[in-house]
Amino acid sequence: MKIGKKLILSMLALTLGTMLLVYVGFAAIITNLRGNIHSLYEEIRTDAEQTIEEGLYAQDSDSLGVLADMQMEVTDSRLRIVSDAVMQSAEYAERLYAAPSDSVQTVYSPVHLSKAPPTLSARYMFSAGVEETGELYNELRRISNMEEIFAPIMRYNSRFIDNLYVGTASGIFYQYTDNNVYLENYVVTQRHWYLNSTSSPDKIMWKETEIDSYGRPCITASMAVRDPQGHVIAVVAADVNFEQMMSNVIGSGLGETGTTFLLGAKRDLLAYTAFMDDVKAHNGLYNAFADHFADPESVLKKIDDCAFGNGEAFHAELDGREIYMTARMIPSTGWLLCTAKNAEEITEPIGKITAQSDQLFADARAKMTNEFRTMLIHSILAIVVIVLVAAVIGYFISRTISRPIICLTDTVKGTGEGDFDRKSDIDSRDEIGDLARGFNKMQDNLKRYTENLKAVTAEKERIGAELNVATKIQADMLPRIFPPFPQKKEIDLFASMNPAKEVGGDFYDFFLIDHDHLALVIADVSGKGVPAALFMVISKTLIKNRAMQGGTPAQILADVNNQLCEGNDADMFVTCWLAICDLSTGKITAASAGHEYPAICGSDRKFELLKDKHGFVLAGMEGARYRDYEIQLEKGGSIFVYTDGVPEATDAGSEMFGSNRMLESLNRRADNNPQAFIAQVGSDVKVFSGDAPQFDDITMVGMTWLGKDDGEEAQ
Repeated sequence: MKIGKKLILSMLALTLGTMLLVYVGFAAIITNLRGNIHSLYEEIRTDAEQTIEEGLYAQDSDSLGVLADMQMEVTDSRLRIVSDAVMQSAEYAERLYAAPSDSVQTVYSPVHLSKAPPTLSARYMFSAGVEETGELYNELRRISNMEEIFAPIMRYNSRFIDNLYVGTASGIFYQYTDNNVYLENYVVTQRHWYLNSTSSPDKIMWKETEIDSYGRPCITASMAVRDPQGHVIAVVAADVNFEQMMSNVIGSGLGETGTTFLLGAKRDLLAYTAFMDDVKAHNGLYNAFADHFADPESVLKKIDDCAFGNGEAFHAELDGREIYMTARMIPSTGWLLCTAKNAEEITEPIGKITAQSDQLFADARAKMTNEFRTMLIHSILAIVVIVLVAAVIGYFISRTISRPIICLTDTVKGTGEGDFDRKSDIDSRDEIGDLARGFNKMQDNLKRYTENLKAVTAEKERIGAELNVATKIQADMLPRIFPPFPQKKEIDLFASMNPAKEVGGDFYDFFLIDHDHLALVIADVSGKGVPAALFMVISKTLIKNRAMQGGTPAQILADVNNQLCEGNDADMFVTCWLAICDLSTGKITAASAGHEYPAICGSDRKFELLKDKHGFVLAGMEGARYRDYEIQLEKGGSIFVYTDGVPEATDAGSEMFGSNRMLESLNRRADNNPQAFIAQVGSDVKVFSGDAPQFDDITMVGMTWLGKDDGEEAQ
């Protein structure tokens, strides 16, 4: 029977199978519909949450703005009270000093600070080292009249002012307070509030938060007092009641999580909710803004925008929590007052709304699921019946198709086991027969291919063996015995090369030109593999032969360049660094043909790159000229040269090792042993690269000039 007739019978079975597909497709549509409904709900919920969130933030932005304005006005008014008190006291003090001595009556008896009661009253003390003269006591009696203005100011403003005091150029410290701590080494003219006002008289000077002499945080306002001749003779100052500011302004906020903090002119934190806790934890003043915010620079810019009317409330991260904040400028001081609220508190209603809508959707989905389940049960029963019918029909159809396929399968298994002579004997005239005959022909072709593959594999193994020999020959051409010149105690020399392929294009060389001069060579041939290796052999030989004839490194490179340019049809080139070291003095004369910068280490045991003048690469342009330069190694100093395989080594993320990491690796070694610091660089490059493949040859040469000992110099 032809395969076409067999397919006709198969179509009968496919017709029955179509019903199964219809049911399966119907189930898929229902499942997809459920998914779409769920996705639509999620999209609607997300849009609703976003809309509600925007509305809540807009509402809270207004609330924050109103609260910030109120707090700014309260803070500004309190700071103005302090500054007005200082200004009035300073004016009063100037009138006292301007009055004639015989017109100033001593109304109040000065009490020394060490004897003063712990109640709100006036007291005085002298700066450490001040000589107590009659003239000083006369000034004290004059200045004690400051109680006339200090007392009422403190009586009505004790909630805002902690201390009110005046310090004179003669060393008197007169204070109205309830603090009777006596400081023996106190020098009034050296206090910050005194120095601030004497440097900028005639205006109120504010000193931002600091720890005062009594170990308490304070904010101070001060103003200079002039005598009739215009000289600064005293300074009046007042301390802001820091605890009141913390509790009434900084401690208050909007909602349960609201908070307020104060920024100074340098944008340091002057006061904030956790200020006292941080002071205790750090045993002193702690007002670093950057330690509290995740992105301090961006936050400061937004704060300035809000404070100066160019921006709106914004989001920020404060101490690991997201906040919503705004800021206002305090006119009296130029400081910034910031009001904030936790973002979670703002968006809390969204969670409640979302939970209710999720519950409604879950109930509707459960009802829909029950209906879908009933439909699927009926569909499964229908499918079972159809499958049973299709199985019976398929059994009879498969018998006519499967027998020749089984025979062909046996032949395929034999071929898979290597039996290419076992042929299929199917001679039917349908498509399976054509397949069997095509397979028999494929067996013959596969047998010929296998024989050819064996020959190609043998040839590849032969080429691999020759590459191994070439690798060994190339390695043998480079100096590998260290130390290379045991009789030369003036130097310690070491080198290494790790090719990226079996054979590479990097090479190094060192040889004695005469008894007292050593040539150092390191070079990198363009390209990789066998062509680069052949060009490397030519370059190395020409450089050494020319160097042995004498001349400076620049002359040698110029002659070798001209020789390499002849017949360079492959357009290959070489970067090269050539140096001649005077072993007796440590002076190195070098020239570079486009090679990497050398690293020099002096007596401080720190390697640094020497950015020398580069000439053009060798074999790049005939007639190129090169420039000599000199390096004077100190005794114990080292030089490190390398190819670009070191700084350009990459890791799995394509990041390069770089010159900075190379210098760090060199400087990690405290000694001047070339073998040690070369090994250190090689190890660090390997760790940095990890599993990333090596794309370039890695070649390094290191030399330390030890100098001649005293015995050798005497000879």
